Amino acid sequence: MTNVELSQASFDLGQDIRLEKTFAHLMSVNMMAFSPAEPGRPHPAPWKAAKGGFGYDVSIEIQVPTGTPLPGSLNARDAIWLIAALLRLAKFPYLMVPIISDHSFSSIPKSADEPVLEPFETEKRLLRAAEETSTEVDCDSLDWVRRVWPFTAELIEKHSRFATAFRAFDSCTIRGRTSSSLLTLWGGIEQLFSPSPGELRYRVSSNIAAFLHPPGNDRLATYREIMNLYNERSTAAHTASAIDQGPLIQSYVIMRNALIRMIDEHHVPTQAELENAIFAQ
Repeated sequence: MTNVELSQASFDLGQDIRLEKTFAHLMSVNMMAFSPAEPGRPHPAPWKAAKGGFGYDVSIEIQVPTGTPLPGSLNARDAIWLIAALLRLAKFPYLMVPIISDHSFSSIPKSADEPVLEPFETEKRLLRAAEETSTEVDCDSLDWVRRVWPFTAELIEKHSRFATAFRAFDSCTIRGRTSSSLLTLWGGIEQLFSPSPGELRYRVSSNIAAFLHPPGNDRLATYREIMNLYNERSTAAHTASAIDQGPLIQSYVIMRNALIRMIDEHHVPTQAELENAIFAQ
């Protein structure tokens, strides 16, 4: 992981998955060749170095077993993504896992084998930590992820709407056009809170407000906020106008709260349950 620090030397997430404090600087430089290569041979000289490339400071490694059954039928790659996504959901939306290695980073300098490195999350995130904000992954966030990741894996396996919405939420902060990110986020919201293509604005707004708040002023205020945000979603969908990041952040927070509640309750609400929350006393 990059852009965050571990508050302790290691942390056990269960199921033989661990976080370990480490350090490795991953760098990629640009080289150019100017003649085609023969099969199985390198490109012939001359080679020329070029400016550019990228670099990441890896400060935490996720150790995931490859031969052990995991909750929700996860494979190792999906488990890595899920742990990172839950930490982003909890508190660290700027966290990235840029590379997967078949060796522990701490073992590579003394290993006789060359590690196999595979790019994983190489696109920057829209959100950044404020200068005064600690990027240290705290114990409360780690405890929450340890407690909920097995149940979240099962929700993803059993509920396709939740799986689609959660992945849309996690991908909406990948750097790109704000309008595209807003559409991705609202596509996830509609997966969870829209019973049909008709009357989306009212249905989605009332369902989310009823899910997040009991009857009263807070529910009404949230309903009105979401109705206004839906207008921003429509602007992003139907015009080429630039979208301010404010509506994206507001929508992000609302969906974050809904996902955390579903994860904490280990339950994705049905349409009947949402209707009861709105209309039943």
